[in-house]
Amino acid sequence: MEYTQEQANRDVLAAEDSILICEQIKPIAESDRTEDQVEDFFRNERHLKIKMAKPLFVSTLSTDQANRIAALNITALVKPE
Repeated sequence: MEYTQEQANRDVLAAEDSILICEQIKPIAESDRTEDQVEDFFRNERHLKIKMAKPLFVSTLSTDQANRIAALNITALVKPE
């Protein structure tokens, strides 16, 4: 299935929540995170990594969003070959 601009637009809007969650949880020391925070961070970080592997998603991000994701050190999830 082709990844369309319409889908990228929807994904970028949805990614804002993931960015916010990661920004809120990342500063908390891993040993101090609750179980819910650990799960929320993992799920949202993974979501962003998967989307960052799509060039159209990346090119649709605003400069602010791209910079915030970069500040979180989130890079594209690469599938093992």
